[in-house]
Amino acid sequence: MYELPSRGRCHAAFLLAYSARLRPSGDFNSWVISASGKSTIMAASTDVLGTARLLVDINLASITDVVAINPVLAAFDSKADRHSLLGIARLLLQRCPPAWIGAAIVDGRLAPEFIPDSDLEALSWLGPDLEPLLVEIHHRLTRASFDERRKMLGNAGELAIMSALRYERYSPVHVALLSDWYGYDIENRRASATERLEVKACVRATADRVFVSRNEFDKAAKFGSEWRLIQVIFSSSVMVERTIIAAHVEEVRELSSGALQALAPDPSPTFRWTDSAEFRPTPDMWIPSALRVDNTFSLECR
Repeated sequence: MYELPSRGRCHAAFLLAYSARLRPSGDFNSWVISASGKSTIMAASTDVLGTARLLVDINLASITDVVAINPVLAAFDSKADRHSLLGIARLLLQRCPPAWIGAAIVDGRLAPEFIPDSDLEALSWLGPDLEPLLVEIHHRLTRASFDERRKMLGNAGELAIMSALRYERYSPVHVALLSDWYGYDIENRRASATERLEVKACVRATADRVFVSRNEFDKAAKFGSEWRLIQVIFSSSVMVERTIIAAHVEEVRELSSGALQALAPDPSPTFRWTDSAEFRPTPDMWIPSALRVDNTFSLECR
């Protein structure tokens, strides 16, 4: 679903937010009638009823004892000037992005030829603000999608190593599902020692760096040779695939606790830890892993 933030739609949203503040009501119809009764030229020509329904549907308004306006919309309920209408347009675009926005932004620029003529006309009132608004919304959407995919990739890496260990008849524990406190993702008990494995997943283009939290670094120092970092390098196609399988794993390699410790400078007036740090191990620091992901490994991506 998408609802274009036409000038009329944005003005109707303003009237509804303004009326809810000026004359609180617990009744939907009374709220709409109050907003429709404002003596402005725009009020007579806007779809106040449809906009009220839209605001409720996208959680910019709710009705319990009284009509409650979401604070992000209420911030624009004082004056129907361009600043307020632009702010409302941004909210509507965020909550109801048009289906064509992915095609209409090319290399960070607006390509209006990919916008239907009727939609482009409805948005024409935005003038020079149209492009920055659409670019911003596109960035928010793609950023959210990228972050979600990155989390999925991290999960895939951990599950791939779990499958590799089970294939070797071990019974690893996926401790990352319990807490971040451990400072590693997988605990695997062998006859001689306990392995504490921190798994980092990546694609080939980002394999030269790893981000390590302060807690992970401290646990690496504490457990020494029991702790090691496992890097699972996936093919770049996993960023678009609906299912990740063993064939997508290009390489599995390891970094010892000692090698990681050697990369970090000692605390000093010019260096301090925050939540995490970026490490760039040299190629010779990596050790090929003996772990092999089970060929039956598969993970569905939503």
